[in-house]
Amino acid sequence: MVETRPRLLVKYMLLSFLLWQLVFRHGSSDTITLLDPNEEDILNLMVNKLQYNRPLYLNGSNCNYPDSDTNDLKMRCTEDCVHDKNRYFHVKEFSFTGAALTGSIPEEVENLTHLETLDLSSNELTGSIPETLWNLSSLIQLDLSRNQLTGGISGRIGHLRNLTILYLDHNFLTGQIPSSLGALRSLQTLSLHYNNLSGPIPRQLGNITALQILILDQNRLSGRLPPSFSNLSNLQSFWAASNDLTGEFPDYGSLNQLRFLSIVGNNFEGNLPAEIFNFSSLQYLMISDVANSGFQFPRSANLSNINILILRNCSITGEIPEYIGQMSNLTYLDLSFNYLTGRIPESMSGLNLTHLSLAKNKLNDTIPAWVGGAVKTRLDLSYNNFSKVSFVVPDDKRDHLNLFACCSSSSSTDPDQLFLDPMKRMHMHCPGRKSKYRSSLFINCGGEGLTVGDNYYEADESTSLYYISPSKTWAYSLSGDFLFSQSNSSNFIQNQPGGIHVPEADLYSNARLAPVFLSYYVCLHEGKYNVTLHFAEIVFREKESYSILKRRAFDVYIQDERRLMNFDIAKEAKGPGEPQTRHFEADVNDSVLEISFYWAGKGCADDQLTLNGPLISAISITPVPQHSALRRKLKKALIITLTSSVVVLLLLLAFMWKMGWLGKRELREIQIGQDKHVTLQELKAATQKFSSKMEIGRGHFGRVYKAELEGGQTTVAVKRLSTHSKEKVEELLNEFYALKSFRHENLVQLLDAYFGEEMHLLIYEYMPNLSIADAFFGSKSRLKFNWETRFNICLGIARGLEHLHEHPRLKMVHRDIKAENILLDGAFNAKISDFGIASLYTEEEQLMIIKVEAPNGHMAPEYVVQGFVTSKVDVYSFGVVILEIVSGKKNVGYKVNHESEYLLDMAYVAYKNGSLVDLVDKNLSGIYDAKQAITILTLAVKCTNISPTLRPRMADVVSILVGEKTFEQINPPTVDDHQLNVAMAHGECTKADSSTSTDVTSTASTSTKLIKGIDETQNSSAETNLEISEESRISH
Repeated sequence: MVETRPRLLVKYMLLSFLLWQLVFRHGSSDTITLLDPNEEDILNLMVNKLQYNRPLYLNGSNCNYPDSDTNDLKMRCTEDCVHDKNRYFHVKEFSFTGAALTGSIPEEVENLTHLETLDLSSNELTGSIPETLWNLSSLIQLDLSRNQLTGGISGRIGHLRNLTILYLDHNFLTGQIPSSLGALRSLQTLSLHYNNLSGPIPRQLGNITALQILILDQNRLSGRLPPSFSNLSNLQSFWAASNDLTGEFPDYGSLNQLRFLSIVGNNFEGNLPAEIFNFSSLQYLMISDVANSGFQFPRSANLSNINILILRNCSITGEIPEYIGQMSNLTYLDLSFNYLTGRIPESMSGLNLTHLSLAKNKLNDTIPAWVGGAVKTRLDLSYNNFSKVSFVVPDDKRDHLNLFACCSSSSSTDPDQLFLDPMKRMHMHCPGRKSKYRSSLFINCGGEGLTVGDNYYEADESTSLYYISPSKTWAYSLSGDFLFSQSNSSNFIQNQPGGIHVPEADLYSNARLAPVFLSYYVCLHEGKYNVTLHFAEIVFREKESYSILKRRAFDVYIQDERRLMNFDIAKEAKGPGEPQTRHFEADVNDSVLEISFYWAGKGCADDQLTLNGPLISAISITPVPQHSALRRKLKKALIITLTSSVVVLLLLLAFMWKMGWLGKRELREIQIGQDKHVTLQELKAATQKFSSKMEIGRGHFGRVYKAELEGGQTTVAVKRLSTHSKEKVEELLNEFYALKSFRHENLVQLLDAYFGEEMHLLIYEYMPNLSIADAFFGSKSRLKFNWETRFNICLGIARGLEHLHEHPRLKMVHRDIKAENILLDGAFNAKISDFGIASLYTEEEQLMIIKVEAPNGHMAPEYVVQGFVTSKVDVYSFGVVILEIVSGKKNVGYKVNHESEYLLDMAYVAYKNGSLVDLVDKNLSGIYDAKQAITILTLAVKCTNISPTLRPRMADVVSILVGEKTFEQINPPTVDDHQLNVAMAHGECTKADSSTSTDVTSTASTSTKLIKGIDETQNSSAETNLEISEESRISH
């Protein structure tokens, strides 16, 4: 077909255009540069420093990797802009993963300013993360995982505001998790597991509302789970296993998007959060080792997608609910080590379980027949109180069915149960004549019988879940299963021949491994025995650079007494493959010796089946010679006597030294910080001998001085107490040790104390911004206190008081909360001072303080008039202080017929009229959150209610401020509250808090003598000064 002229013309024009593009845009080498020359230099420098052994081709089309020769390098460049006829490309992604890179991360990385993805994972990088890296403000993804990085995580990480993915796991990072991470509002994935991070989990992480995955496993994190996590409504995965977290579970009812929750291996207490049983998206729920809960399963649940459910050792009581059998996706169920009673629900017979553990409970009734037919399920019903087994147990079923000590021996038809009696203390009854019991025993755990020295170690090669020796003189039982693995019974025996060079090497070439729990029972003659346990880490011998983080840790019990806690074989032996022995003495009084090993979830919770659970190589048991036993008893008695005498003497000397009765007082050492000490002489010199020039505050209890020490590098505050009562010195000493135990970010830390004949000193951390009274009402300008600062100050005071009132051991009432006693650190965080001091003063001194302070209006009426001391006294004072902070006005007191001119009365009137927002400080800098302001002002009104029982608890105040509760959700008054009101109405004195029977402490020691010491004139004066509009108070 012959083409027409128009078509030929079009083709000609098209070819001409393409030729022009080629010549003028890509035809001249002096006008083409594909990569920014500066970035090209930086890339070559970085590659050299990282010791990458292949050349980079950074021109032409090779700017974008990967290509076939650089599988470990991935680089993406994109065209960005034109400068002087040159079109530059900039590096957007730089990924060197699994390339065996060594050295440290080059500081020059900060010059790749357009970088969006940096991935240096799975290498052998060392050193700390350079500070310059935090300048890469365009970063969206950062992955430095699986290296050997050390040091801390800089607070400057908060500059990476565009970051969505952050992987720093599998390193050796130390220090605390920086609170500045809370500024990364776009972050979706945060992975910090397998490090050595310590300290509390920052509550600021609750600000990252976009967060979907949070992984904190395998660290040394402590403290409580932050209540602020309730804000993470998008969270789908939360892993915090194998840490040292404590306390009760917060209300996380808003986290209903969770799919994976694992917090095994911590030290929680209290009830499990019932709301999680209605998280329908949840697939993994793994919690262990919760103390003192007494929790019972809720009546209903909606875990329709649950696949793995582990609630091990959670102190759960009651019966197993029927709805467990309706969880059709459930494959792994572990409810072991609880206090469950009743029967196994028949509804569970329809589940497609691979593992079911109900061991160590108090289940009774008959073991149902379907258990015997569950051939695909590894079942553990050991250590219960079932009445009988309703089916015959064949020998070949012992590799996946454990009935050790499951039933009462009197009703069991299993011959082995005659050997096992769960009602006895050791869960075992030794059969036959005592003449057959052992006086010594050697077991080669996981191995064949062999002779080592003069001793024959019996074989222990069974792969069953429980085993009874042919001689019926010893047995073992193991519980649990390995998660995320296709394990079988052969995994219970581990072998690693060779590599151990000691005379007993054959003992360590094999070992018995248990997923969770392993117990050996030995029938012995009564007496005292030496028990030697042989260990060697023959399983965990990986060579990855970060493998040291994958540690095994378990507890060891002998005769139900824990002898080792979190025992780490490799750590104690200075490496894997090295033998380690532990020696103990044990008394056998009822013919049974029990040796148990329990994995509490500490150490490694890795998904590899060989990295968790107890591991034991051999056991040696020999009698203690009688003469040795007698000699030990005498030696022990002598040691106890001498030790007691020395301790008493040392305590006496320490008291005399502290009192200044020994040595030179001026040389006494005083603590001013972590591992920092100075002499009393240096401390006095730093205050210029308590000169008025160094005075920074004064109050009823004494004066406060600033002391700069160590060349100005350390500053402390020294309170010189005004009391000189000699009989108070011993009480001061006792109180000091109690006060020092109060550690909280919103309490001023008491560092040390000096109590001498001539003066008493308390040494505190220094607060550079002094008190709220100074900052708000003194010479300092109030303009710098924007709304966020004021709100955080109010929240900080509330948290500090909550800690005082709810301290797990020493609940305390402050009794003197006012602006002068709320100090501000360098970042304007509020810290409560002078807690616990009021109780150290005589009744006359306390009475004088009340008379002086009552007109200022921050003391609760029941305290001033009738002497009642409960936590609600602090709640009242808190209400006054937050009212002052929000309004910028000082509550100076009340005057008859002038209510509206004074702050509290203005607040009640405004509350009644619905105009609380009018009280907000007119000098407030910047905009403010009106909703938050109304919340705080409403709290101020409720906290200053004339009735103590109608005031909220500080725990409720905190919950309202952080948005966890509404005012309607605060608990109503209890019967005890009503009784307190009646008592107050009749003028009866009590020291019990109305809201809780345990809320009274030694510090709340106002006595009836003090209360009766207020004469009628003083009562009249106090009532006049505290007169409040009754109508306005009752109206709310």
